[in-house]
Amino acid sequence: MSEKNIAVEADERVFTLSRPFVFEEKEYTSLMLDFDALLGEDLIRINTQFDAAQKSPVFVKALSLQYQLNIAAAAAGVPIEFFNKMNGKDVSKVGLLAQNFLLI
Repeated sequence: MSEKNIAVEADERVFTLSRPFVFEEKEYTSLMLDFDALLGEDLIRINTQFDAAQKSPVFVKALSLQYQLNIAAAAAGVPIEFFNKMNGKDVSKVGLLAQNFLLI
């Protein structure tokens, strides 16, 4: 009897947190960042809201961590406040994933 090698493909949309994180009494160990599910109208809404909240213009939004996190929040279906208490290492990594989405 031979064992079959079963390949399990990792879902590239799943971001695994470096440590568990609690937000609104729910523990998270990962985030589903489905950037491909975002529509043009989502990006326009995020852009408009971001611009309205800024005191000075941000010329390259894709390089702004705050803008990146607004995109990531939409992709994950969580409020932007979700990232406020998350550890910096994970916030930075999520920001980079959003930046890659924006710059491709």
